[in-house]
Amino acid sequence: MAITKTATMDVDGYLQNQTQLTLLHRISGIVSSGLSLEQMLAELIGLVVSVTGCDACLVYLLEPDAEEIVLCASQLPHETEIGNIRMRIGEGVTGWVAKHQSVVALSSRASSDPRFKTFSSLPEDTYESLLSVPLISGGEIIGVINVHHKDTRAHSPEEVALLGYMAEQMGGAIARARLMRRSRSAAQKVEMLATLGETISAEGYLDRILQTISEMVAQIFDSPFCSIMILDESRQELTTKAARYSVPCLASPTPVSVENSLVGRVVRERQMIIVEDIPGENVPPELSSALKRLTLLSVPLMASQSVIGALNIYVQDRRSFTEEETRFARAVAGHASLAIENSRLMSETLEMKRTLEARKVIERAKGILQYRDGLTEEEAYLHLRGESRRLRKPMRTLAEAIILAEELHRKGKRSAASSASIPEPAVRPLESAADSGWTLESSASCRD
Repeated sequence: MAITKTATMDVDGYLQNQTQLTLLHRISGIVSSGLSLEQMLAELIGLVVSVTGCDACLVYLLEPDAEEIVLCASQLPHETEIGNIRMRIGEGVTGWVAKHQSVVALSSRASSDPRFKTFSSLPEDTYESLLSVPLISGGEIIGVINVHHKDTRAHSPEEVALLGYMAEQMGGAIARARLMRRSRSAAQKVEMLATLGETISAEGYLDRILQTISEMVAQIFDSPFCSIMILDESRQELTTKAARYSVPCLASPTPVSVENSLVGRVVRERQMIIVEDIPGENVPPELSSALKRLTLLSVPLMASQSVIGALNIYVQDRRSFTEEETRFARAVAGHASLAIENSRLMSETLEMKRTLEARKVIERAKGILQYRDGLTEEEAYLHLRGESRRLRKPMRTLAEAIILAEELHRKGKRSAASSASIPEPAVRPLESAADSGWTLESSASCRD
C-alpha cells in the first residue's frame, strides 16, 4: 500500500514540543478508529513519517507458522511486493532484528552491512541510512519497522528512543488488530462449517453440496480457483466434480493422472501438500491464460482410511498458510468426504433395493411360466434369460411383461365367466287376437 509523505518535523523540536503521552493519544486514536489492519498500518506509517522525517517506511509482520517476516505495508507504492517479499527469521537486517529483538541503526551505506539483503524491486534498499526496530507485543516479536533516509543520517539516542516507543505502541495495536481479524475469520469459518453441516443434512444432491463447499472455500481463502476432485480408482484419474472460478476460463476441467500430476501427490502421499510458485507446466490449463503465479493447498478426501479425492485451493502469488487455515481446510475436506460417502451409501442402498425388487418380479414370472407351461424352476429361469438375450431386454422388463399378460388373461377369463353365469330374462310370448278373445267390436263397446 502507498502512504503519502506528510510534512516532516525536526525530531529534536518534536521532542521539545510533544510528550510521549500526546503521541500515545494519537496512536490510541488510530487504534480505536475501527479501521482494518491495512488501514491502521497506513495511518501508523504516516505518523512515523511525520515524526521522523524519513524518506521511506516499511512494516514487516511475522508469520509464525512459516517462520518468515512478510512485507505488509509501505510508504512508497509497492502493490506487487506487498505480501510477496519475505525473509526467514535471521535473514537480512530485518530478519536479524526479528531474531534478536534488537534495534539496528546504520547511518550510512546501509546496503554494505554484511547482514543486509537487497531486493531489486525495493528502491529503499539503495538509500544511505536505515533504522530497524522490532515490533513487540507481550514480549513476543510480531514484526519489524524499517525507517529509511536517502542521505547519511546519524540517528540520535532520542530518535531511536522515540521510534522504539512508537514501535512498542504499534506492536500492541497491530497484535490486537490481528487478533480481531483472526476472531472474525474464525467466526466466519465456524459459521461456514455449520452451514455445510446443514446443507449436507438437507440436500440430497451431491453435485449441489460439493458446489456449495467449493464456493464457500473460495470465498474464505480469496481463491481464484477452488476445486473438488473425485478419484476414479479404475483409471487412476482425478475428475473435477465441483469448481468455483473467479477468473474467466475458456477450457473445461479435464481429468488428471494420479501418477503424473501435482494434485495426484495428495493421493500418492495420502497427506496434505502445499506448493508455492507452481511451475507453469503444473498450472491447471483452465487457469494458465489468466494467472501465472499460484500457490496450491491440496487436502486429501478420506473415507474409511482410503483417499477418495482431493480439495484443491489455489491462491495468487507466493503464500504460506497458517495452522488455523490448514485445520480449517482439513475440516472442510472432511465434510466433502462425508457428503461423497453418504451419496455412495445412498446409491448402494437404492441399487440393492432395485435388485431386490427385480428378483421378486423375476421369481413371480418364473412361477407363472412353471404353472402355465409346466416347466421346472430352472427351465423357467433359463427361458427368461434366453429371451432376455435374444430380445436384448433386461430380465426384469420381460418378467413384468409376463406378469402383465397373465393378469390380463385372468381378467379376461373372469369377465367371460361372469357373463356366462347371468340368466336370460323370461319373455312372455305375444297372444293372437283370437286367443285373447279381443275383437274390434269389443273394443268399440269399451269406448261406448
